[in-house]
Amino acid sequence: MRCIRIVADQTPASALGAASWPELTQVLDDVPDVGLVLYARSLSGAPEDAIEQLLSRTKRVVLALDAGDDPPASDGVTRTARPVAEESLVMMARSLIVPSSHPHASFMPVDFLQMICMSGGSHILVLNRAGSDVGVIEVRSGEVWTAFDALGVGEEAFARLIRPEMRARVSSASGSRKERTIFKGLHELVLESLRRIDEGQVLLPESLSPAQMEAALATPEQLAVRVKQLNDEARRLLMTRSYEEAGRVLSVLSELDPGSHLVRANLEQLRKLGFSR
Repeated sequence: MRCIRIVADQTPASALGAASWPELTQVLDDVPDVGLVLYARSLSGAPEDAIEQLLSRTKRVVLALDAGDDPPASDGVTRTARPVAEESLVMMARSLIVPSSHPHASFMPVDFLQMICMSGGSHILVLNRAGSDVGVIEVRSGEVWTAFDALGVGEEAFARLIRPEMRARVSSASGSRKERTIFKGLHELVLESLRRIDEGQVLLPESLSPAQMEAALATPEQLAVRVKQLNDEARRLLMTRSYEEAGRVLSVLSELDPGSHLVRANLEQLRKLGFSR
């Protein structure tokens, strides 16, 4: 129930639980496209070949192990410590989410910005190009406050993000409260940016990863808490020699906290051990 609650509260994924092997097999019968089974070998009524049966019926199996439990290795099975850490559960669930379509984004950025600034509102715009999110522009109390993309922040990012082919949507985030990086009025910003775009001086923005979007939309306090949680999780995984999972966590950390020397050092050590993530 704890796992189900965490997945339901923090991800768009669906989760079902089973207290016995018969219940689990019934779930697999009822739901034909199960993306992942998080399995504990202590499940009541489980047969000896439980893992093999699960691998034949689902795309991915994660085996939750108690301390000292060391079953034989199985291809296609990921191992994790039990009880499974909250961050690991969230990451596993989010890794399964493949949107059926890109979010609808039909307004040009300049149109949105003019409406927001004229109203004196505070909103975060997510900019989209060719189906991929590429950056964020934040407006606070009717003034353009900051802009962020994969190449940088401030006026340069703003110019990259208001290209005519861009589309924008309002984020559900309540406001990032990030440091201000833009101090010009909207009219001056737009005219200067469009002139530079026409002259070929503005680069195309790159697509943002999920971790970069998370950093762009988070408040400083939220980002600090998230980084601490992931650091704690990475440390635990490294201590238990769960190197594949540790690599995934450290990869996310490297995008959320790119200045961390410790994260870079740990990733380099994993690469030396043969883990490329």
